[in-house]
Amino acid sequence: MTVFKKHRLLVLVLFLGIFLPGFGQNSATSQTIDSLSAIYQQYLYSQPKKAAKAAKEWLAIAKKAGLKQQQARAYYALGNLENSSGDYKNTVVHSKKTIELLKELESDSGLATSYNLLALGYKNMGNYTQAMESFLHCLDYAKKDNDQQQQANAYQNIATLYILQKEHKKAIENLSRATHLFKELGDENGIYTTLFNFANILKEQGRFEEAREHYKTVLDYRKKENNKTVIAYININLSQMLVEEKKYGQAVVSLKKTLKLLQELQFKSDMAIVYNDLGICEDKLGHTGQAIAYFQQALKIGEEQTLLSYNTDFYKNLAQLYKTQGDYQKALTFYEKSIRAQAAQNSLSKEKYVANLQERYETELKEARIKLLENEKKLNEFELQKAALSVKKQRLLRNVFIGGFVFVLISLLVLRRFYLQRLQVQKELYLQKEKNSEQQINQMIKDHKLAVIERHQQGQDEERERLAREIHDGIGGDLAGIKIAFENYVEDQPQKPQVKRILEGINNACTDVRALSHQLHPLPFSKIGFCSFLKDFIQQVSKNSTLSIQGFFYPEEAIDNLPNDLLIATYRVVQELINNICKHSEATQAEVQLTRHQQHLNILVNDNGIGFRKSKKPGIGLRNIKERLQQINGTIEIDSSADSGTSITINIPLKHPF
Repeated sequence: MTVFKKHRLLVLVLFLGIFLPGFGQNSATSQTIDSLSAIYQQYLYSQPKKAAKAAKEWLAIAKKAGLKQQQARAYYALGNLENSSGDYKNTVVHSKKTIELLKELESDSGLATSYNLLALGYKNMGNYTQAMESFLHCLDYAKKDNDQQQQANAYQNIATLYILQKEHKKAIENLSRATHLFKELGDENGIYTTLFNFANILKEQGRFEEAREHYKTVLDYRKKENNKTVIAYININLSQMLVEEKKYGQAVVSLKKTLKLLQELQFKSDMAIVYNDLGICEDKLGHTGQAIAYFQQALKIGEEQTLLSYNTDFYKNLAQLYKTQGDYQKALTFYEKSIRAQAAQNSLSKEKYVANLQERYETELKEARIKLLENEKKLNEFELQKAALSVKKQRLLRNVFIGGFVFVLISLLVLRRFYLQRLQVQKELYLQKEKNSEQQINQMIKDHKLAVIERHQQGQDEERERLAREIHDGIGGDLAGIKIAFENYVEDQPQKPQVKRILEGINNACTDVRALSHQLHPLPFSKIGFCSFLKDFIQQVSKNSTLSIQGFFYPEEAIDNLPNDLLIATYRVVQELINNICKHSEATQAEVQLTRHQQHLNILVNDNGIGFRKSKKPGIGLRNIKERLQQINGTIEIDSSADSGTSITINIPLKHPF
């Protein structure tokens, strides 16, 4: 007799809350659907009929309103119920419909859960290949969405698939992954589900006492939440352990109690399993007639639900009982049905079972015919082997010839490939050498240009220094002597207005000469403060012209601490820009901003003048600025128009940013 080992535990995690509400539905439709969804979830585990009725109404309303998202949810709800009740064929149909609608909506949300349900349907139909493929799809989508809940569910169900295939090591590995994720999520329900499947493994290994402890722990938890579905599954496993322990009387009591709960839930496939186990127990207790009745009830459900993997064993159990009673005709009939059912399930030939029955129950004449056929078959096989040997020799010679030809051909192709690769490498080396040479030439040209610019700037600075010294020591000294002589002269002369104006002119000339000398060759900025010096320069230009200039420097202390060579370059650039504004822009207002950033110094100079054309050839002043900036790796951007004047932005990188 065959005892079915119950390992199926659905991970009933609905994705009803994952989908977004359907677009375009009115409030009345929305309220109706929400109400039906609530009824479905309320009665899912306790009263499946009410839950199914709500799901069907839900689907009809969603179709009428054209709400595909709600249709997908309703199809999933129906598939989930059908999987629990044992209608696996419709579970697969409705799961596929859910996936199809979600893909039409281009919505990944819910696909992991839908593939999980599809895989459960395939698994319970015995199609383990499709089940594993669907579980892996579920896992892929769950990882893509970083959905740890669905990843845990997928690992959980993959483990149950391995349990059915008796690959306990792989099952334990996947259950461990699921347990780890459930603990991270704080999912108590998932943890107890995993414990149930560990109990299944212990049961499969014959460790009944350990398995019973785990089952009872899970049972206490499920009773608290009134989850009749899982309570039924646990009772099936507890009952089957009693059967395997040959405690048939206790098993019958437990199985009848479980059957009553399954009838209430309308889980037909599970009812078939319990009927089968009751038949086994009654047979062992000597109640053959009652055993046959139970097996026939199991077979009736199995044929209605197309439970091919179960029907095979139902047929075999009935055949065994009829054989025991001596009713060989019925025994043969049920053996033949079991063979056809097995063939339909896995496409493997089971004709040997029929042959054995025929040898046992048919006449000696038929046995003789079978032996004669066997002898003829052996003779034919001998002839075939002889012919096959000849063909094999011919094939061997042909294969040797073809193999030699292929070897030579491959060798030529390999040599040709190596030759082409060598040519390609040589070509690439030549091109790389040309590229390196071109880069070296460009670098030498660039270095030469920079050296020329540097020498030019150095010459300008030296000339400025010489002029500053000549002006300060020559003209400045002469003006100072003139001032002292004139002051001595006018001491003995009556005070006249002309004398005062002359003295003021001399003073102004001395001041201008000193300022010009400092502009041409300023003292080290570390001594006088760069920002203060630049402010004085701006004020002096504003004072001696119609141009009003405002200066903004931030932060001044950080700017003053910059290297002296960089400050000199900055001063020359600002000086040249202001001189250009005074000479060419016809501006009345200008603004100079210096801002020290972490990696660079920013210079911004604006004026409200007439601007200039970008296409115009740059003058000497602007060319000097660009050369000076090139020397210190600075950049310049010019924005000029007739209506808004000119704005020049300069960025100078800092070698030692703060």
